[in-house]
Amino acid sequence: MEKQPNNGRRQFWLGMLISLLCLAGIFFFISPAQILASLQSANYAYLLLTALGITGFLVIRAIRWRFMLSNDAPWITVFHIQNIGYLLSVLLPLRLGDVARAVLIGSVPPITISRGVSTMVVERILDMLFIVTLLPFTLSIVQQLPGWMQAGAQGFGFIGIAAMLVLILAANQRPLTLRVSTAILNLIPFMNTEAWLGRVESLLTGLDCLTSIKDGLVLILLTVLTWLPIICAYYATLLAVNIEPSFLMAAFVVCAAAFSVALPSSPGQIGVFHAGVIAALQLLGQPEGASASFAFLYHAVNIAVMVGFGIIGILSTGATFREVIDSAQAFLNRKQNDTQVRQ
Repeated sequence: MEKQPNNGRRQFWLGMLISLLCLAGIFFFISPAQILASLQSANYAYLLLTALGITGFLVIRAIRWRFMLSNDAPWITVFHIQNIGYLLSVLLPLRLGDVARAVLIGSVPPITISRGVSTMVVERILDMLFIVTLLPFTLSIVQQLPGWMQAGAQGFGFIGIAAMLVLILAANQRPLTLRVSTAILNLIPFMNTEAWLGRVESLLTGLDCLTSIKDGLVLILLTVLTWLPIICAYYATLLAVNIEPSFLMAAFVVCAAAFSVALPSSPGQIGVFHAGVIAALQLLGQPEGASASFAFLYHAVNIAVMVGFGIIGILSTGATFREVIDSAQAFLNRKQNDTQVRQ
């Protein structure tokens, strides 16, 4: 009975440790005086464009999620629920915001919690594939990168495209996908075939929007449009700290940030985000102080926008912060109990 809670605590403290190590490393290698000097000379007016770009990201992301839910809920409801999830992810550990999103959207008929979860999984996959596909196109500006690393990144780009084709095939050949999955899982002795098949079926439910060419193209287009405002937000923040950016530079830093925040960290990806984007800008030969001030300014604006829209979401849905947390934790407890029963 203690396995899941203990795993959660270990993950929490591991994330906190990694965040602290990242922050310590930043201030060890970069003088705080350099960061302060860059912040003092920054043009803060550009941060309004940063906030606008992040807002555009949230708006289009909600459009994409609603499309994946077959437009079965009003856009404004999906928008508020999405933002509540981001608010909780910023403030609480273990990505509790994702659970809250699934629970809240599952309370909007005819959408179910499992359908909400499956579409969120597909969201993550699409975002990852977009970043993996985008990265090779941005590496042309990294002069110091060895040729073998550029070739490897290009290979990942082709893998990303191939993975998207596999998802489309799986969505359109569900019986075949389940048969192949069953055969593979049966070959692995320690795997719970029934439990993993349930996860595969949940994923396939989220892929329903790829069962037609038109819907698949719309989803891919929405994914690209989702990330464009974020690239523009990075561009604006680079201008704010007096770095002369290019669109490719901003896109490269976005890719670096996306990979860095996949690491365990404290709530809000503090430390890992900063270390990732600073390292990317250092590879591009940018000043240390400006690189660090970019990381801190962008992160602060991003947190402010996410928290602001999350609070608006809670007020608009009539829920309280405590109720949202309790419902998410109750769902997690039910899932843990179901897993223990199956085992």
